[in-house]
Amino acid sequence: MAISKESKIPLVSICIPAYNAERFIAETLESALGQDYPNCEIIVSDDCSTDHTPEIVQNYAGRGVGLIRQEKNLGMYGNCNAVIKPSNGKFICKLDADDLLEPHYISSMAAVMESNPEVAFAHCACRLIDAEGKLLGYERSIHGSFIRQGLDEWSRYVFGSRAVNIVMIRRASYNAVGGYDERFSYSGDWKMHRDLLKLGYVFYNDAILASYRAHGTGKKGVSLLQAREHLMHLEDMEMGWPQGLPGKQQLISQARRSLGYSLIASAAEAAEPSEAREIMVYLPQYGNFIGPRVLAGLVRLGGSEVIRKYVKCKLRLRQVVKQFFYKRPNLQGT
Repeated sequence: MAISKESKIPLVSICIPAYNAERFIAETLESALGQDYPNCEIIVSDDCSTDHTPEIVQNYAGRGVGLIRQEKNLGMYGNCNAVIKPSNGKFICKLDADDLLEPHYISSMAAVMESNPEVAFAHCACRLIDAEGKLLGYERSIHGSFIRQGLDEWSRYVFGSRAVNIVMIRRASYNAVGGYDERFSYSGDWKMHRDLLKLGYVFYNDAILASYRAHGTGKKGVSLLQAREHLMHLEDMEMGWPQGLPGKQQLISQARRSLGYSLIASAAEAAEPSEAREIMVYLPQYGNFIGPRVLAGLVRLGGSEVIRKYVKCKLRLRQVVKQFFYKRPNLQGT
């Protein structure tokens, strides 16, 4: 799929970290191969899958898909670095093995990044789909497309990543931050996006150019992992707060409260009562906030179902409110 190195069209590397992805990997690869951009390379790194993922990827070798097979399991973000570092593109599209790209994704994103060298990374509006491909909603800004100074956006990322994991990163920026932080097992994208925001600008494309598969909620261990890693993020933000960015203590306090609520929701969604109890142990480390403490008491009294219903209603309401603001023309890819 790639053209000669002499071409003035920059090479884009579509890098796919994969682990036990046999259910989705073929569809993901077809979406990558279906790009209308003429200079792409596609590389998959298989992280010691125990299913047929590597065999499925190998079937695409004749269509130019490269496969790296790891000798030992590297974990999610170790595998991200392992597939990105040997790639050659000026721009990196990090694509999870169960997500999908629309045909215009690379051409739309790379054109803006090439003409705006100050942009460190880019993301776009996404469909949210479940394991069966059913539409759950959209992750989309109400502000339309923009290019913004990273530090102007940084304070918004205190509360969580505003970019779905399908991103395009300038290789020079990836190298400058040292790649993905491999201490994280679940939420390293959030850390990466904060680091990139310190380097330059971020581009958001309001076209719906990708589909993100949301199907991890409720899996055993995920909620506990999330609770632990959110504390790691809070510590990282405390230590790495950008110089000159105001409101540190207020924003960190608000983030602790917000993530405390998220922890309670995770406990309510836990696969087993024992896991919920393990999650609740971390609550005091988020801060002594009344709201999370009250909800924690509700969970302990068996009110998890009430919280689950509240979270579902909140998510539905969020989609309704966003749709109300989406009264501008749909863009390509919608």
